[in-house]
Formats: sequence, C-alpha cells, structure tokens
Amino acid sequence: MTLGQKIQTLRHDAGLSQEGLGEKLGVSRQAISKWEADGAVPEVDKLIALSRLFEVNLHDLLQVEGTSREEPEESGEQPPEEAAENPLEKDQPPRRNGRWWKALCVVLAAAVCVQGVVLFRLNEKLEEQEGLLGGLRSRIWSLESQVSSQEAALQQQKEQTDALGSQLSTQDGRISRLEQSIGLQDGRIEMDPTLPLVSDVDFTLETTEYGTRALKLNLLPAQSAAGMWVRFQITCPGGAARGHPSSQLEDSSAYTLSMICTDEEISSGFTVSAIFFDKTDRQYTQPLVKISDITEDGWNAETLWDQ
Repeated sequence: MTLGQKIQTLRHDAGLSQEGLGEKLGVSRQAISKWEADGAVPEVDKLIALSRLFEVNLHDLLQVEGTSREEPEESGEQPPEEAAENPLEKDQPPRRNGRWWKALCVVLAAAVCVQGVVLFRLNEKLEEQEGLLGGLRSRIWSLESQVSSQEAALQQQKEQTDALGSQLSTQDGRISRLEQSIGLQDGRIEMDPTLPLVSDVDFTLETTEYGTRALKLNLLPAQSAAGMWVRFQITCPGGAARGHPSSQLEDSSAYTLSMICTDEEISSGFTVSAIFFDKTDRQYTQPLVKISDITEDGWNAETLWDQ
C-alpha cells in the first residue's frame, strides 16, 4: 500500500472528506487529491499533522509496500461518493513508490541540514559568548588584583609615614635636649623665653639649732646664656617681696638658695620665684614653688616651675 492509499484509507476510516481533511491541515482539496493519487508527497509538518490527526505512528504512516496500489477485489469501480470526490483518480496511472520516497528523503535531508546549520551557528555564538565572558572575568580579576596591590601599597606608605613622623618627633626632642645641653655647657646660646627656663628644682625646709626654719633650694636651669645670673624672690600673700641672691658652686650649673624664713612667711606661707638675668640685664621671672601650711611636723608644697 502506498502513502497515498494509506492517507485515503485513514481519511475514510475517520469519516472525513477531502475538503474536511484539507481544512484540518490547512491545505486545499486538490492537494489532498494529489497526495492520495501519489502525485505529490506531503511536507514534513503535514506528515506529522496527519500522524497526530489519525493517531498513527509516523513510521507506520511512511512504511509502504513495494507493490502498486491494490484495486478493490469486489468491484473495479470506486464507490459513487469516492468517484465524485476524486474524479481524476481513475485516469491517473499508478506511480512508483521510489518517486515520493526520494522526495521525502530530500525533504528530510534538507531539514536535517538546516537544523545542522542552525545548531552550528548557535554553537559558534555560544563559544563566542563564552570567550567574551572569560575575557570579562579575567579583566575583573586583573582589576581586583590591581586594587588589592594599591591598597597594600597605600597601607605600607601610611606605616612608613607614621614611622617617619615618630622618628622626627624623637629627633626633635634630641635636638632640643642637645641645644639645652650645649647652652648649659658653654653659654653660647642666648636665653629664649619661649623655651623652658628651669630643668629641675629640689628643696627642703629644715629647723635650725636655734628653732628657726631654714629653706634650702637647688635650681638647675634649662638654658644658659653668656653673662647669665639668677636671683631668687620670696613673696608672701598680701605682703612685699624680698630678694635673695643665689650662689653657684664651682664647675656646676646649679644655683642654690639658703635663707631663714620670717615669722610672716611661716604663718602665711610664701612663693619662691627665680629671676634670670642676661648680660644685657634683661630679666625673665619663673615661679618655682609655693609653700604653705608650715608646721613643726611638715608643710604643703605646690610645684610651679613645670606648669
């Protein structure tokens, strides 16, 4: 049985006319007539639609016998209804199966080729996109590496800057102490009122053998200038100030004060200041210590020179 005969048989079994089948497949009645007369082969999509419409396997639909179409045994004439539907079928001679078979193979081969080309192009597109994605990932990784390197370099520079700042502060302190030391040694640097005048002060308040109170104080200046000398000043609250000369031991930069305290100074307390003079008689006053609450058992002292 040929493909056209199978289509005709399935159409009859489904109770469809050529026009009805054509409407379901979206083709004309003449196309159905050509298919059933083996004058043309349905396209691939139409074959698939026929297999779904008649609920038969596509392989079974395409499986044909090598013989020509069988004629009805009971009668050599077609039924009146079929003859009316297909008046050209009687006049058309049987066709060989090889013709539609070749056409079908050509259609299938063309479809496979088209699908192959489409898949090949899609694969090329996919590989191209994967290449672009790989390049983008590499670029991102490179940028991240550069950012990390720059952050590490900035952190290292910050640490170096902090270390240099600390070293500079240390050097400044050393230079200041060295300048003070040089000034104390040879007195070549003039006094600078913006710098500390006093380096250290220590004192004591003693009771003499006569029952009086004596103040003994040692002053170590922080600066030295040519011709510099020091005089001490004692000031009571609300009272007049009195001056005391200082003494300096040989080969020593310290100035000393030794004095007997008056009753007023003992009762009300007093403040000791140092007045520094240079060779031009410019003077610089620096309060040293404030002593109060003097009793036989002790006293209170407030340091002023380091404020």
